[in-house]
Amino acid sequence: MEDVIALGIDAKHSNEDIITPFDYWIECYGDRIGLLGGIDVDLLCQQPPDEIRWQVYEKGQRFRAATRGYALGSGNSIPEYVPVEGYLAMIEAAQAIRANSQ
Repeated sequence: MEDVIALGIDAKHSNEDIITPFDYWIECYGDRIGLLGGIDVDLLCQQPPDEIRWQVYEKGQRFRAATRGYALGSGNSIPEYVPVEGYLAMIEAAQAIRANSQ
């Protein structure tokens, strides 16, 4: 990653918790590059909407406060098997974060 940053990359996406938790990326690189994602696709698939909203809100607030640049989203692409309700719960939590920060 150091070599990639040295080449001029200023942001990174595709962060799956099963590979490397998003908190690791924040700790190691959050003060130097923008980080995108942070919400594991597994959460969107496996949890009920209320749990997704709560976790996304909590994580989104925490990640946003701890980085130089952060864009909330899934840790990867949104595949067709993600329940619509799970995706919408993530969007609703992101909207709540934005509304509470204005």
